[in-house]
Amino acid sequence: MPTIMESILNIVLVIGFQIAVYAVFLRSKIMTWGASKEEAAMPLIGDDLAPNISSTRAITIHAPASEVWKWIIQLGADRGGFFSYSFLEKALGYEMRDEDPVPEFQEMQVGRIVPASIDESKSLIKYNFRVVAVEPGKSFVLENWGAFVLKEIDSKRIRLLVRTHGQPLPDLKSKIEDFLFMPLHYIMERRMLMGMKAQAEGIRLSAASDNLWLLGVLLSGIGIALMIFLGQGLQNTFLSVIYGIAWLWVFLIFEPKPTYSLTLLLLEVLTIIMNAALIGK
Repeated sequence: MPTIMESILNIVLVIGFQIAVYAVFLRSKIMTWGASKEEAAMPLIGDDLAPNISSTRAITIHAPASEVWKWIIQLGADRGGFFSYSFLEKALGYEMRDEDPVPEFQEMQVGRIVPASIDESKSLIKYNFRVVAVEPGKSFVLENWGAFVLKEIDSKRIRLLVRTHGQPLPDLKSKIEDFLFMPLHYIMERRMLMGMKAQAEGIRLSAASDNLWLLGVLLSGIGIALMIFLGQGLQNTFLSVIYGIAWLWVFLIFEPKPTYSLTLLLLEVLTIIMNAALIGK
């Protein structure tokens, strides 16, 4: 078993490689998840309201624009929620309506407040979004978030684009916070796009699958830590780095399905068992 100092150095090495891989290879991918180069570069409503654009993400929905519009204006704790990981939202105190979303709930109007929770006193972080622009049936813009835009492919398919507005980052602390927060915002926004697509297409996504995926991600992260603390030698350090990078792909790049996160977890368990057997000889 490695010493405490060796384990700390290995942790620093694994995290250092993860940060480098994320910054060089993955950050640009998650900023434009699902969007083409043309979509990421095209001007959209609300661009003039932000100092910069931090991301443009998109998804194809096999439904008419009118049907998709009914669902995306359900956004908000007082309507249909945020179509994301409800168990994470609840864990952070964001309380939503209990009823299912109603497509004909009401129109999206300028000045409407889109609440993050119907009971802010329970929320870990309190925030709301004000609607600052609307093109009925086509787009709306939320202050401090960005633009939600429908681009019609044909009468039965549309592209839903979400352009996130960047915020001023005046100092090093805010830049570090943005660097760390963006992957979390991304996984929630990716699931939101998938959730909106599912609702418009009449499909119900599995909450059990969501839970298993996140559980696999969490446990595989713990597995990497165990490899670092229980293993020894350069081979174990190398494997820890490789698994750390694979964990990033499972978390950020691959589809959020339990198949990937649980497979990574299984490989880690087998590696830990093999290392323990070798050490025991």
